[in-house]
Amino acid sequence: MATPLKFGKSFLRVVEVAKVAPQGNGVPATKAFLGASQFRRYTSTHVNVQKHGSVAILELNRGPVNSFSLEFLEEINTNLESLENDQDCQGLIVTSGVPKVFSAGLDLVKEIYQPSDKKRLASFWSNFQEMWLRLYGSRLATMAAINGHAMAGGCVLGLSCDYRVMAEGFRIGMVEIEAGVPPPSWVVGTMRNVVGQSCTEKAILSNKRYTSEEALAVGMVDKTVPKDKVMEETMVEMEKWVAFSGKARELTKRTLRKEYVEALENNRAEDIKNFCDCILDEDVQKAIGKQIEKISKKK
Repeated sequence: MATPLKFGKSFLRVVEVAKVAPQGNGVPATKAFLGASQFRRYTSTHVNVQKHGSVAILELNRGPVNSFSLEFLEEINTNLESLENDQDCQGLIVTSGVPKVFSAGLDLVKEIYQPSDKKRLASFWSNFQEMWLRLYGSRLATMAAINGHAMAGGCVLGLSCDYRVMAEGFRIGMVEIEAGVPPPSWVVGTMRNVVGQSCTEKAILSNKRYTSEEALAVGMVDKTVPKDKVMEETMVEMEKWVAFSGKARELTKRTLRKEYVEALENNRAEDIKNFCDCILDEDVQKAIGKQIEKISKKK
């Protein structure tokens, strides 16, 4: 049985996955791949962490679209910190337990449309920064099992991982400017490191929503498979990555990503101020309002 993780919050509870009914969210495929051996699940309000051996699966479950609220980000960061500090853990897979959606990005309604509490807005962005820093700067081998649409901040979440397996039939895109929110330099840099300058410019400025096949063609994702094979294929790839030296991986990733990680770490307060100033701008608020109205009409 896998070594239990040391989570610091009392709301976490532990259950045996073998005793939990399949949820249709990738767990059955994982169990089939891992065979009959048991692994443990650590559940908080909107995040489930399953750990088998040296690999952890972090599953997001904030319906309907896994949009990032302050509390959701805090919960994700608590789990990421725990996994980073667990020396038995060498690999992390991020996926979704929400049907058809990996993540739709920032919670426009709750967090950034007509915000009444500036301190909460600043804390919200600080936690989004933290999630990116923990993933992009992680010592772990990180992979995104993208089993649904991944837009805006959801695309950032996937790009922050080392490797991406995406389900066929879904879309992914850095579509922040449609809502009037320009992506910060560290988000742009994350995408640039994956697909290059030209593709990054076209993707962001055109607000393009890539099909899984288009995303594969430009290198935004590394593999596309049928949805019911996403977790299995990600686990197969992860098995290869965790076979290498964890220390060598950590030092190599630090070298590869030092520029953007250190730039944000050294300028977090300024980045938060820039974000808050942008969000509170009248024209940006109008754009956010129009985007919310557009989304509401699709429901």
